[in-house]
Amino acid sequence: MDLWIIVIALLVIAVALMIWSFYKQDNGEKVQEEFEELSLQWLQEINHLKKRVLSLESELNIQSEELPLSDKVHDVLRKHVVTLYTQGIAIEEISSQTRLSEKTIKSVIDDYVLEA
Repeated sequence: MDLWIIVIALLVIAVALMIWSFYKQDNGEKVQEEFEELSLQWLQEINHLKKRVLSLESELNIQSEELPLSDKVHDVLRKHVVTLYTQGIAIEEISSQTRLSEKTIKSVIDDYVLEA
């Protein structure tokens, strides 16, 4: 008889804990929201700093050093440009689809031709 009382008590506790878990607020969602908010703040600060650097460069007539054009383009975008080029699409059309400059597209195509 004592064993059945223990089993029933444990079952009642298990059901109570399960019901309580449905009403308890999930901390994971809160942490994720805080992380997203922090990420957004960092992106805004980085963007603000980039704007300030550009304004300072223009005031001081400093030319910023740019990476080679082929290094700026992400691999997926590079493959997309090459695919469009091999399909016979004009560079102007590729430029409007990918929002890359024609100079960058020509650089990517030149790299592709040299590799082939």
